[in-house]
Amino acid sequence: MYKNPTRSAWVEVNLDNYISNLKYIKSIINKNSKIMCVIKSDGYRAGALELTEASVKFGINYFGVATLSEGISLRKHFKDINILILGYTPSYLLEDLCKYDIMPNIYSYDNCKDYNEICKKYGKVGKIHLSIDTGMNRVGFIPGKEAFFDIIKISKLSNIKIDGVFSHFAKADVDEDFTKKQFDTFTSFTKEIENAGVNLGLKHISNSASILKHREYDLDMVRPGAIMHGLYKGFFKDEKLPLKKDLQVFAMIANIKTIKKGQGVSYGHKYIATKDTKVVTIPLGYADGFPRILSGKFSVLIGGKKCPQIGNICMDQFMVDATGIDCKIDDVAVLLGKDGDEEISAFDLCQLTGDIELSFIDHLNYRMPITFIENNKIKCHRDLVRDL
Repeated sequence: MYKNPTRSAWVEVNLDNYISNLKYIKSIINKNSKIMCVIKSDGYRAGALELTEASVKFGINYFGVATLSEGISLRKHFKDINILILGYTPSYLLEDLCKYDIMPNIYSYDNCKDYNEICKKYGKVGKIHLSIDTGMNRVGFIPGKEAFFDIIKISKLSNIKIDGVFSHFAKADVDEDFTKKQFDTFTSFTKEIENAGVNLGLKHISNSASILKHREYDLDMVRPGAIMHGLYKGFFKDEKLPLKKDLQVFAMIANIKTIKKGQGVSYGHKYIATKDTKVVTIPLGYADGFPRILSGKFSVLIGGKKCPQIGNICMDQFMVDATGIDCKIDDVAVLLGKDGDEEISAFDLCQLTGDIELSFIDHLNYRMPITFIENNKIKCHRDLVRDL
């Protein structure tokens, strides 16, 4: 744990653990399958640019993002990587895709025709990936005659190159029969198109859950997300895998006081002390990603011991009961991560909110600065609010 220079509450990202997870993924997938690192939403709050830099050094050259802005941010820093927008890009934004050589997710002939005209204007050939909806019912061509002929027409557009085709599993972690049905639908439909003479490029469908379970779904490329960050308990609750968590959350103790039995803590005094209580204030709140619904339900680690959170979580602060714990102002509490034999995990916290690990991590706010660790030492710090 290293203190952050810009705030008394911060995220720490261990890039060595991140690369260790990539090595594990590479070791279990088919040797000819590529990896597309999905780093949308600022790399699931672990720092998109820093993760991309580490991934490129490892040999990855395909990256998935959700929005045009995320893609442009990557392109400004990395000139030679392949960037795919996994979400929708409306026609009025396609010009920037062409300018920055970012690949759109295409599931409409009209959208692709518009992109073709823009690529003509710039004298470029625009690479695209087609998406096929095999059961997620989110986006993608619906397999059938209309989609078949639309894709044939797309393949004939003068300034378009199909670089890949993909789909997405809806419940690879819980329903193997439906997952196989999706896979069979995908491979059957893509084979039909290829038999018509269309080169579809890279085929990819496998996500984190299926990467850990099914080699037959690897195809040409896999798309890990959560497992790159060591998060897999939502898929395999009882298994022990050699994946390492790469993200922790720390905060320095901001205040210590002892209150009397009968005194209340925080807004509404929902917590009333049943005895004289040592109250520690933590300078982080629901604006930072610890939702108010967690109030009174979780603990933090101080000196390797669990201290229950008490009272309502405030926007920027919350309080814990540290009775019997030896601590002082500026000591560091662990909100997410390990301290000695104890651990507070995203899986533990999301069980209290009905959420999933990745969603909890992703709600950590952008105002939380990040300290990046590489080769067991500080690589750099990032504070998006300060640097605006």
